[in-house]
Amino acid sequence: MKKVWRSVIAVSMAAVLMVGCGTGGGGQTDATKELSSVQETQAEETAEGNSAEVDTQYPDYLNLDSFRPIVKDGEEVTLRVLTMRESIANSDINENWFVKFIEEKLNINLEIEEVNESTYEERRNLMLASNDLPDIIINMHLSANDMVNYGMDGQQFLPMSDYVSEKLTPNLYKIVTENKMAKAENTAPDGKMYTMPNISASFPGWGDTLGMQRVFIDKKYMEAAGIEKAPETLDEFVEMLRAFKALDPASMGVDEVWPMVSTWGNDKEFLQNAFGWVTSDIGDMTTPAWDVETKEVVIPCSQEKYGDYISLLNTLYSEGLIHPDFFTIDKTAARALYAEGAVPVLCDAAPYLSIPDRFDEFIAATPVSSQWCENGVTRKSPSYSLGTACISADTEYPEVCMRLLDYYYSDEGSVYRLYGCAAGSEDSMGIIEGFSLDENGKLVFGDVKSGKYESDFDYWVNAVELAAGGNNPGDEGKMKLYSQKLAGVENPEYPKLDLTNPDDHYRAICYEAHQGHLVDGLPSMYLEAEQAARYTDLKTVIKNYVNTETAKFVVGQRSLDELSNFFDELKNMGIEEYIKICKDVYADYAGPQ
Repeated sequence: MKKVWRSVIAVSMAAVLMVGCGTGGGGQTDATKELSSVQETQAEETAEGNSAEVDTQYPDYLNLDSFRPIVKDGEEVTLRVLTMRESIANSDINENWFVKFIEEKLNINLEIEEVNESTYEERRNLMLASNDLPDIIINMHLSANDMVNYGMDGQQFLPMSDYVSEKLTPNLYKIVTENKMAKAENTAPDGKMYTMPNISASFPGWGDTLGMQRVFIDKKYMEAAGIEKAPETLDEFVEMLRAFKALDPASMGVDEVWPMVSTWGNDKEFLQNAFGWVTSDIGDMTTPAWDVETKEVVIPCSQEKYGDYISLLNTLYSEGLIHPDFFTIDKTAARALYAEGAVPVLCDAAPYLSIPDRFDEFIAATPVSSQWCENGVTRKSPSYSLGTACISADTEYPEVCMRLLDYYYSDEGSVYRLYGCAAGSEDSMGIIEGFSLDENGKLVFGDVKSGKYESDFDYWVNAVELAAGGNNPGDEGKMKLYSQKLAGVENPEYPKLDLTNPDDHYRAICYEAHQGHLVDGLPSMYLEAEQAARYTDLKTVIKNYVNTETAKFVVGQRSLDELSNFFDELKNMGIEEYIKICKDVYADYAGPQ
């Protein structure tokens, strides 16, 4: 790869996830190492070169002595905010505690537009196409490619690194100084940062100690089918689904059993991993993936074993082991089936999201091996995410936006953005009861304990947060430690997982199932300008064809006997040229560390 980084176009191969998503944390190529170094140097020079200039231009209404308030008393600033919320959100977001806290304690008025997981993509595309951006955009699954197209090239996003300094944004300054990989992955080829990473905690059950697989098996169904442990091979997994399908639905209290149903394609990821593919985009089999068996970067849809993958999906579909709306079912419909008890294998972020009263009746599926993958694998969760927040380049209040985001990364802000305040704090403003420690030293939320909210998650979404917690800007490690300090722990430590807590339970069972199977994902993919147009042209045609024909094979509209024709048609579309482009980009990649 030529190392003229100011002329490259970034194309992100990383997906953004329900419980928190970003680029893979795999080892870097020599080229990406140099990119990281160049980006870091440029970003530091940019920040240092602008800090003195920006410091002299801070508006008079901005309080730089503390966050209480950010905008000085007697002054008025209103920010437009676009945010995505969880599917279970049913509260008036303007009444959520953190919104009220920002308005009353930080003295910033908010005009909030909220979207949910089914409408965010349409709203995001419209916003970017029309260049009608609010002041702050939170949790809209923006990619590295978006940062280049709408930040570096389109100049629609504010170059945040121009405003990062010890004076204005002390918390962000420390993060980008100390966390080099997170900084590099969030830095565009021009050396500027148009977004800031969410920083994950890393201790058992959190951050990069978990894989990305989210597949859970109902122990009630296992007992009914006489299955004593989670399958270890793909064949055993399929036989388990058949055993579930053979059960009498009435005996399980349902009208019909659907052995495996997914919300966001988690089932596809589980099956793809069984073929040895570790990919960052489970819905796109034209995306480069690491093949753990051949130890190379591959395009899954081009490999011979992709025919076996299609055949497997066809078998699952034709036998009714997956839902007939396999390609189109949405999260709401899937979770409704979960709540009915009609799905033995839940492929979702966590069981308690749909079955809060039975969350502890599930185990996590173990990544399964197969003839294509000797040891089951799952992509390691990255320790940071990309695109959690952006600021409009046209905002009237860039310093206020940056100062507010910096508060998110402070000790207090990292806690308040999701958990709210501690019990007894004046910050509760009579809206929430706050959190405290139980007799076992675990954090508990008063509004959940009283029964006002069904679960911690329900409380976070409908009582506290401004944006979906999994991809909020902030520092998760600070949140875990400082929340304990606010609750009275003098020397806080990372908490141990409590199996009676729904969120901790799913983390514990995933942690147990994933150990020994974690594999780093690929680093972000950067294309030189001269490659980008051809890459995009090829990918558009190939991806549409692969998605359309795969669906036809799976549901029986096209015979599996035509698989050889499928591969021939890919060659006619330029798949070999497309593969070469991708392999050239990753030519120096040595594989997961």
